[in-house]
Amino acid sequence: MVRPMSAERVGGIARYAREHGWNLVIQDRFGVIPLSWENDGMVVTLRDDPALVGSLRRLMALGVPAVDLTIDRPDVAMPRVISDHEGIGRLAAAHFAERNYAHLAWFSTGWGNVHALRYRGFSSAVPAERWVLSREIPTASLGSSAAYLEWIGEKLRAAPKPLAVLTYDEADAATLLYATGRFGLAVPEEVAILSIGDNRLVCESQPVPLSSIDQNLDRAGYEAAALLDGLMSGGRGPKSPILVPPAGITLRRSSDAVAVSDPLVRAALGYIADHLSTSFGVAQIARALGTTANVLHNRFMAELGHPVGAEISRQRIAMAKRLLLETGMPAQDVANAAGFCSPSHLSNAFRAATGLAPRAWRLKYGKA
Repeated sequence: MVRPMSAERVGGIARYAREHGWNLVIQDRFGVIPLSWENDGMVVTLRDDPALVGSLRRLMALGVPAVDLTIDRPDVAMPRVISDHEGIGRLAAAHFAERNYAHLAWFSTGWGNVHALRYRGFSSAVPAERWVLSREIPTASLGSSAAYLEWIGEKLRAAPKPLAVLTYDEADAATLLYATGRFGLAVPEEVAILSIGDNRLVCESQPVPLSSIDQNLDRAGYEAAALLDGLMSGGRGPKSPILVPPAGITLRRSSDAVAVSDPLVRAALGYIADHLSTSFGVAQIARALGTTANVLHNRFMAELGHPVGAEISRQRIAMAKRLLLETGMPAQDVANAAGFCSPSHLSNAFRAATGLAPRAWRLKYGKA
């Protein structure tokens, strides 16, 4: 393998290797051809490094089959199995559209072919009137990290709120999250953040846990190994990269909000989020906010198009999903934390919302 490969990709390759009796060798930072090459083929993550590209080209010229798991160097002609990066961008746009965000932006600290594909998928799915920030990366002109953070802060402060931002990966999301905290912007209420990669170590260790798109890297690794198997048996590679669709979005706090301009509705959404584990209804929310249930209902319908009760249910189901994904809590504890009176109540509501019972949903989408 060329350059360090993610654990998920390696896991998919290793699974195929076990199933087919391969002897799998992992080699990182592969910059020169070894004196003795006895392997039958390679699955690589080819990055923009001249030494690595040169070594790979020499091995391919010797007839060694290879499959690339990236599209960082599209100029190197070879079979590929890659994430559907434009599809990832479109999924992000749909995620924000479901949450009623009128102002959307992209943020990354670098630029390459994969950035361009994700950016293109995202921006092409965003109506022009909703687009706020295009690709601006002034790192070359800023002399310090403090100056760069100040630049980010200026952009965030000037942007209309609430703002939803897709970042290239979790590292960029963490940078953006730090900037929002430094300049007093609330996440997700003022700035919602969605990252790509779903690295749980990074996403769940932030002050505000980061929502992230799961690239389905395990599947990509498995399909790349299967493609390599065919090449080693004399088959021909596909003319175009095989695209692996994203597995979905792991919803965490950084984008788990609905964008609203009405301050009363925004306060009600906050009340709901803060009291999910308790029993309450429209009357309790209205009393806490100094209004009436009828006024609150009318403002909800005007702003969001659904009643308060539907929003309470949406947030309870979203909380249950997070707990099923991120913890090993039993059904009784999940039900209590999300405000359901019993596991059976949770199961009925969850099945109505998703088509699956909580246990089946956890098995399908949960991560080991």
